[in-house]
Amino acid sequence: MNTVEQLLANPFIGLKREEKLIVKQLGPHWPDLNLQQSSLDRGKLYTRCFSNTWYTKVDWLTGCPSKNTLFCFPCLLFGGETPWTKKGVKDLKHLSDKVKKHAHTKIHMENLTRLGMLGDTPIEAHISEAHRNSIKKHNEAVDRNRHVLSEIIDCICFCSAFELALRGHDESEGSANPGIFKGLVDLIASIDHEMEAHLSSATVFKGTSKIIQNELLECMLEIVKSTIVLELKNTDFVAIQADDTTDVATKTQSVLVFRYLDSDNKVVERFYGFAHLRDSCAESISSVILQELNLIFPEQPQKQKLIAQSYDGATVMSGTSGGVQQQKLKMCTLMPITCTVIPTN
Repeated sequence: MNTVEQLLANPFIGLKREEKLIVKQLGPHWPDLNLQQSSLDRGKLYTRCFSNTWYTKVDWLTGCPSKNTLFCFPCLLFGGETPWTKKGVKDLKHLSDKVKKHAHTKIHMENLTRLGMLGDTPIEAHISEAHRNSIKKHNEAVDRNRHVLSEIIDCICFCSAFELALRGHDESEGSANPGIFKGLVDLIASIDHEMEAHLSSATVFKGTSKIIQNELLECMLEIVKSTIVLELKNTDFVAIQADDTTDVATKTQSVLVFRYLDSDNKVVERFYGFAHLRDSCAESISSVILQELNLIFPEQPQKQKLIAQSYDGATVMSGTSGGVQQQKLKMCTLMPITCTVIPTN
């Protein structure tokens, strides 16, 4: 079972555990090889012959009489460099160098370790009962935290679906108007014992602060954006809709919406996100929009999907000489992108 011919015909990985242990116990097969190599050195003809003493010097060597070549026993079992596992090595002149080089390869050392550990008692059996209990408690805590986090995410998604504000005017304990999100969390806690226990005992992460809410919203937005980008890569034509607006801090933002055909050939509109602007001038808005488009469509063939652009609301959007529309057309000429301008204001 440990001969090279047998292992090549029946790979070690496909053997049963008992058979693998037998092969390990037998070790590498050391047959007599009629391996010779003639070479010309300084005008003299030398003939080198393989000696079985190589087997004792390099204990992982094994021979194949039918191929008259040498193999690496551990790599033959677990896979490794082709010359030592498939073809065999027969270059006696450089055999010493080849053996040293192969012995220091990462795959060979890993295979030696795997062969040495084969059949040993699994490490789990050596772990103390206390250690196993600590691992079990840790996994249970992870499951509880994931459950609580999923409930909090569901509350945020509910508020987002109905366009409800997350924060309330007064979210202190005993407040009569804590806000929609806090009210939902309290409602779930009243029917979910794990959520109730978490809210009453959490000291590090409770999940109801505005910082956590914003971070969760950012994570959701990234997932939605990645889904939109994937859909944009699979569609043939894309139209963009842009607008500018101001947030609660009166800072100007650009709004970017994509309109395209989904996988069911239905026209869909996807809100992609906001981007902060330096000001409301056409150059600033155009720069931000084009920067987003270059991130979504980095390759030239992808840019050819853009067939239309439309704007609404901003006074600088539809200017015929210096508006966003004209700035965008200039950039389209440089890209180039085929665009049809459809100003809607």
